[in-house]
Amino acid sequence: MSVDKKRVVYAFPHLGAGAAVYNAWSKYAQEQPQLLFKAIEIPGRGALGGEAHIQELDELVNKLADALHLHYVSAQDQCQDWVTFGHSFGGVISMAVNQLLERKYGMRPTFSIISASPAPCVQEQENLHLLSDEAILEKIRRDKGTPEAVLNQPLIANRLIKQLRSDYTVKSQFGALKHMRVKQPLTLITASKDFDVPERDVFAWQEHSTGKTKHVEVAGDHFAIYDNWDVVEREMLQGLVSEQPVC
Repeated sequence: MSVDKKRVVYAFPHLGAGAAVYNAWSKYAQEQPQLLFKAIEIPGRGALGGEAHIQELDELVNKLADALHLHYVSAQDQCQDWVTFGHSFGGVISMAVNQLLERKYGMRPTFSIISASPAPCVQEQENLHLLSDEAILEKIRRDKGTPEAVLNQPLIANRLIKQLRSDYTVKSQFGALKHMRVKQPLTLITASKDFDVPERDVFAWQEHSTGKTKHVEVAGDHFAIYDNWDVVEREMLQGLVSEQPVC
């Protein structure tokens, strides 16, 4: 890799979340001169909060693919290659975007990292978007990915419910991706106490890529990856000569 260029990492958030979930990682990445970290924002939240929520899988994937392509073209002077990272729901969305980028723009990442994400070929049809607001809020509590203090604020809780309902609607369409295929290598990350996503469901991603796969395990539950930047950073840097500074 050229010593004056970086690897750009496009990170896709989990279900109901936006780019802000990667704020801490963005700060950590600034200390790594070989990486340019770019969290992907979802329409209807964060910096794109003024836009309408997208509830159609194809529409969302097209919009995100176009945004990623535009960013990479604008950053080519400082970037040598690019990779993707996606956690849970974001893992599926990232791979759908990857597939479209190759078809539409001839772009393919050097590799992709998928964390705690069941492969589309093993996902069952879900209709969680049909739940009541109260049921969705209770599910948020059970998943333990959001502090109770946040959920006790009605305005924030209602916003989270809308975001989740939108993503649940998109997730209900994942059946269309059961035959999705990409060519890049995959790094599959699981958590030792993730009782929501069995290891075998993550390993099933091997059915969706003709490239090689590797497995990495972190300690903890479904959201443990966010406390393991050192592991993620190492995987993001794979294939680079980390001993040589790039700036």
